[in-house]
Amino acid sequence: MTKIDKKIIDIIDLLSKSMTKNNLSEIEISDGGSVFKLKKILKENNDFNNNEIFEQSISKKKDEPSSSEKALKSPLVGTAYLSPEPGAKKFVEVGQAVKIGQVLLIIEAMKTMNEITADKNGVIKKVFIKNESPVEFGEPLFLID
Repeated sequence: MTKIDKKIIDIIDLLSKSMTKNNLSEIEISDGGSVFKLKKILKENNDFNNNEIFEQSISKKKDEPSSSEKALKSPLVGTAYLSPEPGAKKFVEVGQAVKIGQVLLIIEAMKTMNEITADKNGVIKKVFIKNESPVEFGEPLFLID
């Protein structure tokens, strides 16, 4: 059996009380390194105190960030264009090798066309956006690996 740190037990207790107070059946929080998830399960019989079981799952930061965390993100809000003009060939395709500084797309913001370039050498593994779609600041655009 794993020994649980007193700090974690205090967090679980605080979350448990908050769940009861706010009539929640499930709650999940993250402190950046761990994820705490508590779920209240109501049983038909009265085998458990207050008819509650709390499930805790703690997951440490993964060694490998998710693909959207590693992705090249939009530096501004606007409309994304994957080709230089309508009907033209796309700047890049999945599987294509790219080099630092290579144009990947254009984001139009306030009638200005902004070239977005590769921030590293690699291969396009995934395109997160569609042509002519709106993008938000920090939204994943491309996964380059």
